[in-house]
Amino acid sequence: MKKFLVLFCLILAGCETVEPLDDASTNLNLWNEKKIVNYSFSFKRVCFCPLEYVGPHQVVVQNGKITTVNGAPYNKAERYGEIYTIPELLQVIKANLDRKPYQKTLNFNPTYGYPTSVFFDFSQQMADEEIGYEITNFKVN
Repeated sequence: MKKFLVLFCLILAGCETVEPLDDASTNLNLWNEKKIVNYSFSFKRVCFCPLEYVGPHQVVVQNGKITTVNGAPYNKAERYGEIYTIPELLQVIKANLDRKPYQKTLNFNPTYGYPTSVFFDFSQQMADEEIGYEITNFKVN
């Protein structure tokens, strides 16, 4: 019956098929619906990285831009590496999904759409290329 309905829709009614959104796009849409521009959170990388990159880092975002990390003005060239706003992190997640990782774990906050815990292993054959991100202590300011 389902095949008949799809066929009917495509041939007789002229319906367009729509690709389903991936988890990152769905949650970016949810985040954008909330229109949150002032917020704070704790950001942690899960990787084989220098400890100052791993964190956790306390991040404050005002008007959609990171203003402070760990209480100091944020500068991308600092020792923490690049830290992302929520929309930027969702775009990074989308880019990582587009790379077709060997293994992935994706967890998002159901209310706001921000990632709570994501992890990507891009190759079964390589060690230490994995990357993950954790967001905790999220607050709308």
